[in-house]
Amino acid sequence: MVFTNDGKKFVAYGLGSNVGMYIRHIGIGTGSSTISATDHTLVTETNRTSITGSPDFSESQKVIFQADFNSIQMSGINLTEFGLFNVASGPGFTGSVWAREGFGSVVFDGTNELQVSYAVEVL
Repeated sequence: MVFTNDGKKFVAYGLGSNVGMYIRHIGIGTGSSTISATDHTLVTETNRTSITGSPDFSESQKVIFQADFNSIQMSGINLTEFGLFNVASGPGFTGSVWAREGFGSVVFDGTNELQVSYAVEVL
């Protein structure tokens, strides 16, 4: 996964002031392209949901975000990408993807659920 320029901006703003921006949502999609630090969105976002519970800060210098998608949300999706967001919807600066991952397709037939966990480690 590539930590995008937008993600770097949000971290810089968050570290430098009290602007209240943080990762709150995970989006999934069916698009494909080369992952780049200049990405602003998923290629073809199909759904976005709030993270499940609170972020996990149990390890030093690491935070883990998790989101759950039910079988209805996943039905008929040929999943190829996911990303981390700070808002529920919308592109643009305040909704830009902070991190994006692409992979070979995973087909969901309506009987499967999905749980996405993503760890951010500050080194």
